[in-house]
Amino acid sequence: MAGNKNSGRLPFAPSDDDRNKVRVLRASGMSQEAIAEAIGISVKTLVVHFSADMEIASAKVTADILMARYSEAMKGNVTAQNKMLEQVGAVKAQEKRAPKPEKMGKKQEQKLAAHSVGGRFATPSAPKLIVSND
Repeated sequence: MAGNKNSGRLPFAPSDDDRNKVRVLRASGMSQEAIAEAIGISVKTLVVHFSADMEIASAKVTADILMARYSEAMKGNVTAQNKMLEQVGAVKAQEKRAPKPEKMGKKQEQKLAAHSVGGRFATPSAPKLIVSND
């Protein structure tokens, strides 16, 4: 029955599971083509139905992970508590700190300054030697 309005493919209706999958895949750096292939739709359908999800993907996934970690930390998970403290900057890990440069003494500073003198007080350059073998 050609021309029947009930014939043909049903319109795509994204589920919450599809939206979460798109967010996670986009936040991990996958291209639109790869995401469309993973879900089983065309790139055009992906853009039409999931453009807002792809724009906020990274922020949403990061927020979800932080909230899950916070929830575990509040339940008493010590590892999650430590990660949360590192995340918010309350505790700085020792390996993240850069070692302070060693401070030079007075004599070392004077010696360095003497070598960098320029202008009329600079040490003269060595004379050019002209050798003639005639």
